[in-house]
Amino acid sequence: MKRLYIVIALLCSIPFNVFAQYEQYLQEDPEPTTQSQAGGAFSLLESGSGAGAFIEWPIGHFFSAGASFNIYMLRDNSQIDGYDPYTGYPVTYNKVNNVYLFDLGLILKKRLLAREIDDQFRPFVSVTVGPVYGMNFPEVKSLPEQYVWAFSVAGATGVDVALDTGYMMGMQLKYRIMQFNKKLGEIHGGNYSTLDIRLEIGKLF
Repeated sequence: MKRLYIVIALLCSIPFNVFAQYEQYLQEDPEPTTQSQAGGAFSLLESGSGAGAFIEWPIGHFFSAGASFNIYMLRDNSQIDGYDPYTGYPVTYNKVNNVYLFDLGLILKKRLLAREIDDQFRPFVSVTVGPVYGMNFPEVKSLPEQYVWAFSVAGATGVDVALDTGYMMGMQLKYRIMQFNKKLGEIHGGNYSTLDIRLEIGKLF
């Protein structure tokens, strides 16, 4: 009879031992990572392209704040780019203006679905505001050079991907509005709105 009690006691203790071992491996999902990031960027506009740099810091509740500086070069609407078939060098036709934009922006970014998807995949929405300085050096020497200011507002949506190496890559689709105080190149009326496809590569820290 005593042996029977021992066997029953052992059988009853098995579920508790198994559950205790299971608890050792059961852990809560870790909190999503919040990190600062900085790096460089390349932008493709509807009528030009640009490059720049950015830096961002987390400020809580999956928001981050930062700044960016970009330089854009705009194309004329009738401009044709190609290559000389004899020399192989690039050539440009119908180019009248050489417009450059120097853009300084303050960024507010909100990370989305932080607890629902993998921590390395970080979709977001963002808003950027700041001043833009535009310059134009016309190809036609009889035309005057232009130097104007603008205020820029942009909204974006995209995704940052955190890499195991401590670096990140980001892609975003941004819509920009720049309100110049007077004519610049082919921008008439001062209002310049454009789509901006932006690729970012940077370091997490």
